[in-house]
Amino acid sequence: MLLKTKSFGDIEIGEEKFITFKEGIPGFEELKQFIIIEEEEESPFCYLQSIEDEAICFILTNPYLFKPDYEPAIAKHYFQQLGGGDLKNFSVFAMVSVKGEIETATLNLMAPLVIQQETRFGMQVILDGQDYTTKHAVLDLLAERGEQSC
Repeated sequence: MLLKTKSFGDIEIGEEKFITFKEGIPGFEELKQFIIIEEEEESPFCYLQSIEDEAICFILTNPYLFKPDYEPAIAKHYFQQLGGGDLKNFSVFAMVSVKGEIETATLNLMAPLVIQQETRFGMQVILDGQDYTTKHAVLDLLAERGEQSC
């Protein structure tokens, strides 16, 4: 299938790469089908591109790269809704928000995306009762780890 995207142009993809968000993503509930696009192998970022709307694309990252002690308490019923199975079959992503300069980038650690790699189902899970926010500054997280920004 040829997918037209605003950010990446035309991309050839197979339907086996589709990820279904049965309930959509909060704020985008009408969009159910996405793919993950990885531009550079070494990049800590990837992109969640809507199949239904070429203009909708979210930046994602592995939250553990920026906050190794990240421990989201995701209830078991969420894993079951995605098809269950071994925990190693699940991937957790944080959405990245960039408003203006890259130095202002933040991670949403309060509402991670969880994707079951075998069933290809995903959902955004909102964590309750944890000390995570929707705007963890990437530069602050890097400073906590003692790393320099680029």
